[in-house]
Amino acid sequence: MQDKGIDVKINELVDKYFDEILTSLGKVVKINSVMGETKGSYPFGEGPAKALEETLKIAEGLGFETVNVDNYAGHVEYGNGGKLYDILAHLDVVPEGDLSRWESHPYELSIRDGKMYGRGVSDDKGPAIGSLYALKIASELVDNPKNRVRLVFGTNEENGSLCLKYYFTKQPYPDAAVTPDGDFPLVFAEKGIVTYVISKKLSNDYSTKIIELKAGTASNVVPEECVAVLHTDKAKEIAYLVANYKSACKYECAVDGDNVTIKSFGKSAHGAHPSAGINAAAGMLELLSRIDLGPNNCTIRTLYKRLGKDYNGIGLGISGRDDVSRELTCNLGILKLDGEEIKAVINIRHPIFFNVDMITSQIEEAMKGFKVERASYSKPLYVSKDSDLVKLLLEIYREETKDDTEPLAIGGGTYARNVPYGVAYGATFPCEETHMHEPNENWSLESFKKFIKIYVKLIYRWLTE
Repeated sequence: MQDKGIDVKINELVDKYFDEILTSLGKVVKINSVMGETKGSYPFGEGPAKALEETLKIAEGLGFETVNVDNYAGHVEYGNGGKLYDILAHLDVVPEGDLSRWESHPYELSIRDGKMYGRGVSDDKGPAIGSLYALKIASELVDNPKNRVRLVFGTNEENGSLCLKYYFTKQPYPDAAVTPDGDFPLVFAEKGIVTYVISKKLSNDYSTKIIELKAGTASNVVPEECVAVLHTDKAKEIAYLVANYKSACKYECAVDGDNVTIKSFGKSAHGAHPSAGINAAAGMLELLSRIDLGPNNCTIRTLYKRLGKDYNGIGLGISGRDDVSRELTCNLGILKLDGEEIKAVINIRHPIFFNVDMITSQIEEAMKGFKVERASYSKPLYVSKDSDLVKLLLEIYREETKDDTEPLAIGGGTYARNVPYGVAYGATFPCEETHMHEPNENWSLESFKKFIKIYVKLIYRWLTE
């Protein structure tokens, strides 16, 4: 149990620094740190490197020595010996999207109605800067630390976490770590994430053939639109079918001579929760499977049956669940015609106790006649609720919030996967909506301040116990 006098000091210091914290956050939000092209000493483009440079400059102003590991990641540290504990935060952001949907500029910190707005305020620049000042405050409370706490700033979390993969070839793994890139109270289990590319050559030897097909830009997003162009001598019949076809998707059709352009419209969602969306690629396969495509009928119908009819891998024979991370999910994220090949890219989130090699074998069996490639794989994360790390984090969280929400198992992936022993710890609170990855990303000032206090208490415990 923590000394109540320390609680009072923490509250006073967070209040003392809070305006400065917001000023520092504004400096980092101002930098567009969306991933760009590799250029010179900028592995992920100039923006992420500039965000890292500015953050390390702020840290130096707070009295910390800083380390920049080749613009992949950097860190600050307090303490000289004992165990090493890491806080893993990232400074890159997703694109701002349609500017007309923002009520204030995405790259300017705007504060109104008790909330701060801007790209990255909740994911993950706000938590990164909040963690930096939490380390500063803890350093003022502990003169002779028993252990070291290192705050690592990455620059490529949104596009594969290559930053930390490189960083940990140059720096040691911590004894334990947290990342403020998830949810409170904490995330103790994350499903395995595996991506497959499934392809097959189409025949051009028929009166109706697909000459263009495109849906999706990323495997981990439910595509909201799909476009197919058919060359055919049955344009009127196909147009009639499209106009009268009933499905979860909506359709549009345009005829230009012997070419028919069909569009399907669904609803986008995160690939970890595909049932929350309406998959436009699956809707297109459903419609195309009703059209006479000659020798390509079997290919299209197989794709629909195996990949497009469900969100849990039933068609592939891989569905299942465990008691920790629940059901396997399968998202058809990309569907396209690449030359003469039709390609489908699927993103699977499997329960932590499933075996990826068995999943691969089953998909190969279900998709006989197709080429199946495993494009990427991220192993599941699991840290027992009975572990010392989880017990400590829950104790601190519950003391501060009086909330007894249980730890979470999720289908998404966090920075914690990059270390042997770590979990996501915040930054957002239960039932809190921040619109991260969307226009008008925000975070309440009250939550931001509460987050900082929790992290000060964590760092204090790490430094003194």
